[in-house]
Amino acid sequence: MAASKTNSIALFDRHPNTSPSTLVMHNRTYSLGELSHAYYESALVVANQFDGQAKSDIFLLPYLFLMRHAFELLLKDGIIILKNLKIEHFAVDPEVIYENKAPLEYVEQRGHNLMKLLNEFKKEFNSFNFQEKLPDKIETVFNLLHQADQSGTEFRYGMQADTDPSYIDSASLSKELSQQFRKFETIIDYAHDTCSYLPTMRYE
Repeated sequence: MAASKTNSIALFDRHPNTSPSTLVMHNRTYSLGELSHAYYESALVVANQFDGQAKSDIFLLPYLFLMRHAFELLLKDGIIILKNLKIEHFAVDPEVIYENKAPLEYVEQRGHNLMKLLNEFKKEFNSFNFQEKLPDKIETVFNLLHQADQSGTEFRYGMQADTDPSYIDSASLSKELSQQFRKFETIIDYAHDTCSYLPTMRYE
């Protein structure tokens, strides 16, 4: 007898998988970094719509929404990784560093302000005194994304028509955002890999 489902989603229940070639699974657990990269890859798919024709203009906001969300999730994932490194290798009390919250709850409550999140990431990153520093170009992109969408909703719902039209080179825009996103991934990997050689020293 099959076990009954609990907390199932009606939309998904209407479309049970019938072929391995069309299977997609909901309810897997992914890190914020994995989700961030998925949003980034999705943004690249949308960017393929940019062809210089007027009909492609409407894809700009979905592209920017996906990219901004990818950067935000990557920032939050970086904050968690750096804090976990302190817990794992520097005997920091997890209840103190996460303010008595679970890691995901902690970063969720940090909101959507990219500059506040970046400042927290920089504070954590700089406290390790790594030889490699956070590149200025990455900070510039975060600042520009923040200025363009401070609330985290401008790209989602559409900007107010109170600014002059902008005539954007889509290839240049996509290149800069992609380059800095990948560089930021590399910075987080660098921090993790550098500390992975340290002995474990947990708080007791």
